[in-house]
Amino acid sequence: MRTLVYGYGLMGQKIVNKVKENENMELVGVISPIFDNKPQDIATYRSLKEFQDVADVIIDFSHPNNLDDILEYCVATKTKLVLATTGLSAQQLEKVEKASESCAIFQSYNTSFGIQMVTKILKQVAKEFYDNGFDIEILEKHHNQKIDAPSGTAVLLYDVMHEKIEDTHAVYDRSQVRQKREKNEIGVSAMRGGTIFGEHQIMFAGLDEIVELKHTALSKDVFVQGSIAAAFSLADKEAGLYTLKTLY
Repeated sequence: MRTLVYGYGLMGQKIVNKVKENENMELVGVISPIFDNKPQDIATYRSLKEFQDVADVIIDFSHPNNLDDILEYCVATKTKLVLATTGLSAQQLEKVEKASESCAIFQSYNTSFGIQMVTKILKQVAKEFYDNGFDIEILEKHHNQKIDAPSGTAVLLYDVMHEKIEDTHAVYDRSQVRQKREKNEIGVSAMRGGTIFGEHQIMFAGLDEIVELKHTALSKDVFVQGSIAAAFSLADKEAGLYTLKTLY
């Protein structure tokens, strides 16, 4: 599989190393508008406009500012895309959905297998907890360098439950509202500090009992492995937009 890696920050460098180690993948280049430590043994480009070739897949862990460059190339060449960049706006997500009419795109803010399993569990149990009077809260924790809040994964977890419990709505900040919690709220809270890789906790709080479902990433390697798996899963997929809920 001819693979392009977009972005050469910490995650991009980890992806590059994993691709180079995989005998079923060929690293054909690294794209990054900025190289703090440019690799010497890999073809590098500032944008996809400089890349005069066709790859089978692009794995993107870069920045939302690069989205147009990526989508333009993928639509033109039908290259498959693993889009793991966080912080995309609603308008950008609309562009991703439009581009997926022409090429296969996997878009997720969290590529780990564990989160994949958490979403499956939530699909099965969230509505039953809710129907039996349990309040639902999401708490996510990340390192102090993370820009967006709440995390894309927290939003994903909310979306999974909202699809099953349609009358719910997300509440991201209670500080400006002086009233009791309503039944149909799903609270979403964010904490930032230190070097926390990523922690997501879903609390079901009922009468005199609490049930918690928690996922903790102990290193960024879980996201690397997940993005590689997603790239291979896209190999036989037709054009379309895939997520953790639909790819596997």
